[in-house]
Amino acid sequence: MATDIDQGGCATTISAVHPDIIQTHILTCLDGPALASIASTCSQLHTLSEHEQLWENICHATWPSTKTPRVRHIISTFPRASRSFFSDCFPSFAAAGTCRHTSIECTPDLVTAVDLFHGRQLVLSRVVETETESGWFRCSPFRVDVLDPKEAVATAMEYPRSEEACERLREELRLSWIVVDPEGKRAVNVSSGRAVSVERHWLSGEVRIRFATVVGGGERGSAWEAVLCSVTVTCGSEMQVREACVQMEDMDGMILNGRESLGILQRALEGKRGTLFVDGEKDRFLEFINKKTERKERKMRDERRLDMVCVTLAFLSFAAISTLFFF
Repeated sequence: MATDIDQGGCATTISAVHPDIIQTHILTCLDGPALASIASTCSQLHTLSEHEQLWENICHATWPSTKTPRVRHIISTFPRASRSFFSDCFPSFAAAGTCRHTSIECTPDLVTAVDLFHGRQLVLSRVVETETESGWFRCSPFRVDVLDPKEAVATAMEYPRSEEACERLREELRLSWIVVDPEGKRAVNVSSGRAVSVERHWLSGEVRIRFATVVGGGERGSAWEAVLCSVTVTCGSEMQVREACVQMEDMDGMILNGRESLGILQRALEGKRGTLFVDGEKDRFLEFINKKTERKERKMRDERRLDMVCVTLAFLSFAAISTLFFF
């Protein structure tokens, strides 16, 4: 049986297998990256791997929050439905680079789909919608919470009582924080996947788990040269999840408002996608913290120099006036 590609008889063997068997018994066993890879081997597998049900099942298994009716409807409007959504969200977006400018008026609302795993155990799955057109959103500090103020989600996680336990918890947790633009039909995962830090509050005993990605492409030397998209998950002393939120922070440590953050999110939505590295975002996070510290120290040195100049000028002015007065 002939095919378009002949690779030592392998392609002929694949063509001899009934398409239904390939689709129901082989392709369904693959994860997203493997399915995308096998699609490039020959035209028959490419056609079979484009089946919407395959990619929908993969999205649901990877991100349980995509099972909700609202998210499923949004995904159905994407150019290639679940295949496009997976391509947008599975890899990390490029940390640096520029993209075309889009008016924030083109994004009237955002949908956030969140899934937190401890090992293979799903801990938290939520979907929230945020309108972006009001003056309150655009002028207030940007923050999206997925839990109500008095809500707490019980977990089976053990409280980390040592630094080693904190590091172990950091390695065991996985978070996806997908921001969806329904109007633009794009989505991006702004979470680092694995936590970049796990800290215990010395007084309250709360555990603060931080996931972070760095969005680059701003003007070089400015506070927006790199912006930190920081997701914080806070657990109580009994490891119940009490808070999960996202904020944007510039290199001066300032929290961006809604208008500014929406522009940053558009940059991430439209930017290139990169390879998903497990600890790559932690390295970028530490680099961001180091650059922020260096920037703060440089500003303090500049301020001290300015203070010295002002003191010197004041002294010289006083000396000049004294000279004129006495002589």
